[in-house]
Amino acid sequence: SLMLLWNMHQPFYKDRVEAAYAMPWVRLHALKDYFGMVAMLEEFPGVHMTFNLVPSLVAQLEDYAADTAREEPFRIAFRPVEQLTAQERDSLFTFAFQLNYENLLYRYPRFRELFERTRGRRGDGLSRFSGPRDVLDLQVLSQLTWFDEIYLAGDPVIRGLVEKGRGYSEEDKAILRRKELEEFKVTLEAYRKAQARGQIEVSTSPFYHPILPLLADSEIASESHPGVKLPGSRFHHPEDARDQLRAARRHHERVFGAPPRGLWPSEGSVSDEVLKIAAEEG
Repeated sequence: SLMLLWNMHQPFYKDRVEAAYAMPWVRLHALKDYFGMVAMLEEFPGVHMTFNLVPSLVAQLEDYAADTAREEPFRIAFRPVEQLTAQERDSLFTFAFQLNYENLLYRYPRFRELFERTRGRRGDGLSRFSGPRDVLDLQVLSQLTWFDEIYLAGDPVIRGLVEKGRGYSEEDKAILRRKELEEFKVTLEAYRKAQARGQIEVSTSPFYHPILPLLADSEIASESHPGVKLPGSRFHHPEDARDQLRAARRHHERVFGAPPRGLWPSEGSVSDEVLKIAAEEG
């Protein structure tokens, strides 16, 4: 027997005080990975998998799907070119190239051209090497390249933008943004459908992905690592560990319609105390 378990996890990037996302990785990996990994199973009905969806990831996916997520790279990528400040343009020329070159960037000749033009340059003023058309193309390509292969191959709108290659318009950019939101919305639905047809099981993790044994008792570190230097003040809050599990269970049941039957402990971390709490919580 072979068990395929995908552990789908992102830290909670949302700053609760600022109500904004500090990093774009939930959005970008939602575009590139999370939908296709489950949607492709429709082609292989005999294959079964377990997906562990960490609540801190799912909550952020819901935020993006509702178009309520505030994230600077996302905002800048779709802001009209004539409204971009010099600082925002420089920011675009920084985050747009934070991706795998061989598999993502180099497949688009225009994207590579813009990258090579600024390669080796650092700091402020990167955007001064490019005009408005360059900025607009960079906005579109920096998003288009992250789309899932299923969308790139099968969605006629996305396929058309890929084939266009350069010379994008503000209208193209608006269409692309709507497609991003569309993919966010269908992602969790794809998991619910795969679960309903019995092809996948969805398990959960402690809500914010803490190392649960240390949350319950920091002294437990010496059990697996004798002699390790421990905090001067013992951290001992098993009630917080229990709350993390209860919050995960409630969230999972709301999103997927049934309580989770399985739990993947964060980073595979276990202790007798945590196993007992997990068992007591079902």
